[in-house]
Amino acid sequence: MPRITDETIADVRAASDIVDVVSDRVRLKRQGRRFVGLCPFHNEKTPSFSVDPAEGLYYCFGCRRGGDTFKFVQEMEGVGFLDAVRLLADRAGIEIAEEGANPENDRKATLLAALRFAARYYFEQLSTEAGARGLEYLKSRGFSPEAVKAFGIGVAPVGWDGLVRAATEAGFSTDTLEAVGLAKPRNGGGHYDVFRDRLMFPILSPIGKVLGFGGRILPDTPTASADYTPAKYINTPETEVYQKSRVLYGMKQAKRAIRTEREAIVVEGYADVVSLFQAGVQNVVAASGTALTPQQVDALGKLDVQRVVMLFDADDAGRNAARKGIEVALDAGLAPYAVALPEGADPDSFVRQFGADAFRRQLDENRLDFVDFLVEGARSADRLATPEGTLDAANEVLGAIRRVRNPILVDGYLRRAAQALDVPDADLRQLYDGKSRKPPRRREAELPPLAPEAAAPVVVPVRPQEHVLLRLMLQQGIPMVEHVLSRMSLDEFSAGPLRQAVEALVEQYHAGKVEAGPFVQGQHGEAIRALAIEVLAEKHAASENWSRKLETEVGGRDAPEVQADSAMRILKLARIDEAKEKVRRRIPSIEREGGDVSSIYAQLDALDKLRVRVSRGELTTGGED
Repeated sequence: MPRITDETIADVRAASDIVDVVSDRVRLKRQGRRFVGLCPFHNEKTPSFSVDPAEGLYYCFGCRRGGDTFKFVQEMEGVGFLDAVRLLADRAGIEIAEEGANPENDRKATLLAALRFAARYYFEQLSTEAGARGLEYLKSRGFSPEAVKAFGIGVAPVGWDGLVRAATEAGFSTDTLEAVGLAKPRNGGGHYDVFRDRLMFPILSPIGKVLGFGGRILPDTPTASADYTPAKYINTPETEVYQKSRVLYGMKQAKRAIRTEREAIVVEGYADVVSLFQAGVQNVVAASGTALTPQQVDALGKLDVQRVVMLFDADDAGRNAARKGIEVALDAGLAPYAVALPEGADPDSFVRQFGADAFRRQLDENRLDFVDFLVEGARSADRLATPEGTLDAANEVLGAIRRVRNPILVDGYLRRAAQALDVPDADLRQLYDGKSRKPPRRREAELPPLAPEAAAPVVVPVRPQEHVLLRLMLQQGIPMVEHVLSRMSLDEFSAGPLRQAVEALVEQYHAGKVEAGPFVQGQHGEAIRALAIEVLAEKHAASENWSRKLETEVGGRDAPEVQADSAMRILKLARIDEAKEKVRRRIPSIEREGGDVSSIYAQLDALDKLRVRVSRGELTTGGED
């Protein structure tokens, strides 16, 4: 397996300033020593997203996502760690030599390079005389220069071998061009371009790799004979780097909006995506002429999407595609909706004629959940006119509901179905209970599981003072670990990730080096990583309220030991109060049994005396031990 050396990773990290990287996606404003902005991972109106250049970390106090530069790229791009390193290396101009690279990977790199060359070639043709017809057609369709650039739209010239000649001159073999669907062999020798006189839509991976193309014939294209009509669209066939069922057109451009909205709009065509995107509806992708597949839904799931809205043609083929998409979305645990535009309209023409606001209203006012979609389909086919037809429709709806695994949602859908079908709720539930629920879809063996970062990390609640102590130990290193753990025992820290983090600090201390890096990089697990990010964001700093509790001054940023002492005192007092309450709860049962409670009161007295000593600072500030 290819491996990037630790030295290279360190070089990429050093060359990737977190403020610069985050600023590519978030408008940041300096606030003290930090930068703040609107969180890219959830909708918000007041900035809760913070970037700390000194620590090299980001953190959102709203959704609690956080990490370092690599983690930010992983979450934004939906990729693993190594791909995040590669993306940042490309950004910084650092060449990566991967250990253990094999010939198969080298071949794939060559194929991707050929596709990238072709995309640039087609785009550059728009500035030439050969591409003038394509440029005029783009203008006639209302595509802005910004949208054309964002999607890399280009044009394949009318000639037979323009790309083949340019690519071979650039060093690519015709075998490579043939392998990625760009060229075909001539009967008499040589090769010719597959795409000619077409508008070219590059199909990109979520991180921007060119995987293939969709080519739309230009108007009035010349043909060899009058009785030949070229196909309106031709697409890259299945290749070593492009599998149609795994790719959604526009995913690279739509990722941020999908993640923010937690909703993906699925349309049919390339032009639909581009027109909606430039109109401001940017959480939109295309299934490239196929019904939505499990692999495509898995890709959406990595963006933490909740809802999938399918726009379908109001014909049988469109309804069947929407029905299949609904089943796949339900199997993946998503909420599917379907919307039909007015007859004869498609998203491209609709948004150009009526605008983005009208399109959004159409989506909001006319979306049907899967129950209403299936019932409306049965009603329009006149299947609800007879009891037998109603039963068939009910079984179809119940089949879809059985794909839902959340019992609360199941109950709601059953009630909706009974109302929509106009049948007794109890009868429908009896029919539902008479059949076993469809088991969850097993993911294909070759598919990777959803990335852990698709869901916001869960952090076990702990006391603010524990956050402060953990932060100080991570920031100040060995002296602070020594200072705190010579005054606090491990069992005084909350069980769970917090105590595990302190135990990991103890291990570092004994090894002679305490550093925050392994914590924020996830070497001790996701729960501890999320906790470390949260505490380093300084959500819980020493406050004036602490001073009132202790009736003394609490140190600021330049007095870490004083901050630690005050945090330890409050935490110890809280633990003593918890112990007293636990002891008190034993008194009633002992008295009911006629037992002697004098030992209980003796324990309470001892705890009260201990509390006085802690309040004086005797056990936290180097006083009596």
